[in-house]
Amino acid sequence: AIHPKQVALANEVFTPSEAKVTEAREILAAMEEAQRTGAGAAVYKGRLVDIASVRQAEVIVRQAEMIAK
Repeated sequence: AIHPKQVALANEVFTPSEAKVTEAREILAAMEEAQRTGAGAAVYKGRLVDIASVRQAEVIVRQAEMIAK
């Protein structure tokens, strides 16, 4: 449990930035495109996107969606 005075700080620390959310969505889109073409992985901004990257991106997007509700 946290004290009510700590809520603002907790939100600031644990809320993904808009840039992180955008990047996560772009990673997911890159992997979706790779899967459509039959590839098992994709490259996003010079980085390999594999299933671990996708899972991290999914978590970030879900966090942002839950916070937005």
